[in-house]
Amino acid sequence: MKTSFKIISFTEIEFENEEIDLHNCYDFISNELEVTDESIKIHFVKIEENTIKKMKYNDLYFLVNNYTYLKQIKPSEEYIEDDSCLSGITFLDSNLRDENYSLVDKEYPNENDDLIFTFESERVIRINSKEVILVGK
Repeated sequence: MKTSFKIISFTEIEFENEEIDLHNCYDFISNELEVTDESIKIHFVKIEENTIKKMKYNDLYFLVNNYTYLKQIKPSEEYIEDDSCLSGITFLDSNLRDENYSLVDKEYPNENDDLIFTFESERVIRINSKEVILVGK
């Protein structure tokens, strides 16, 4: 897998030489998750009341074309109010697909890795593709 970003911690990425905190500074917009047979679009929007760090982008889109694997675990109803909050982002070997809540400290993926997003609501989005592009607007 190739990416246009690197993971610098379990909730932070580096994109275009900027550190982006997806846990504290952005919310996942679950009702804008787009999944078709060919592509996936995952949208995060900057939290307006964020005072931790000024962020360059109002919107971040993870774009996946021609994906080969997708697994989604629905959010827990008990924690649904936390569905917008990312709890972790990681790359994990595709041979470990039974492990959906593991976090591995890796900046860049290996060729056969999956990209995993986990949320405070226990939602999981796990993807495998040749490429994941991040777009900031």
